[in-house]
Amino acid sequence: MSRDPLNRDAFSATALDADEFENLDAVNDDAYAKPKASKADTLRARRQVEAWLEERSLKRAIEDDWEEEE
Repeated sequence: MSRDPLNRDAFSATALDADEFENLDAVNDDAYAKPKASKADTLRARRQVEAWLEERSLKRAIEDDWEEEE
């Protein structure tokens, strides 16, 4: 049997025999847990977002100041 993901017939009910169907892996969403980010990664991400927000704030202040002078 082809395992080509683009082949629509690959996992049809007629293409799977009983033994093969029983051996397919299943994922239980309730049991899946994302790996927790480390404190260093979280802090680094927070600092990056703060830097972007500060940069955006400064750009807006410059644009507003520039428009007032015109």
